[in-house]
Amino acid sequence: MALPPVPEIAGASSGMATALSSLANATATFTVAKAGVVTDNSTGNVLPATESVSVTLFLKSDKITGTAFPGVEVAETVFDGYCLEPLDPRVQVGTIGSLSFAGEGTFSCEITGLRLPYGSSGLLAQVLNAALGERIQLTSKEQVG
Repeated sequence: MALPPVPEIAGASSGMATALSSLANATATFTVAKAGVVTDNSTGNVLPATESVSVTLFLKSDKITGTAFPGVEVAETVFDGYCLEPLDPRVQVGTIGSLSFAGEGTFSCEITGLRLPYGSSGLLAQVLNAALGERIQLTSKEQVG
């Protein structure tokens, strides 16, 4: 029995109804650059034009660590999971955004890993993305106390 051609598998992921869709527990919103520039009215600085991109996620807390510096304590939480809808290609490692679980308050996060470990092209990546969604890792840091 032969495997279906790659375009048919890729087409199945265009709607991105993954096996994890019913487990959606978070929404992330990222600010990404778009074509053009804007001028800040108060400073006169020229800045890239930006827009917001939101994605529904299934995440679990992977690791929580604390770092203590003299007079400062920082809590770092790493979330690991899957994007349950297509991820805008402008969203890359290092992109800063906000993360909300079940509509509760938001907190800042940074993407520290994407499309792990199988990438986003090739037969294996397309089959896994169609079944599960794109893999993502986010880190949130906050000052405690």
